[in-house]
Amino acid sequence: MPKLAVRRSGNSIAVPLPHRLVRDLGLKQGDEVIVRIERIPHLLDFAGALKGRLTADEFTKLSNEGEDFG
Repeated sequence: MPKLAVRRSGNSIAVPLPHRLVRDLGLKQGDEVIVRIERIPHLLDFAGALKGRLTADEFTKLSNEGEDFG
């Protein structure tokens, strides 16, 4: 599932869909879709929850797990 960034659009916010996704799904203006939204937690929010529970080495190892370089 692609990760998309929320952006300002006038007085609202929007999630722009990449052209490739629109094309592959055959979407056109006016189509209705069902969207599943999951907020990706910010690493610093996660760090605050664990403050004092991990050593620096443990935190570094945990924060590097699952890194996406693609």
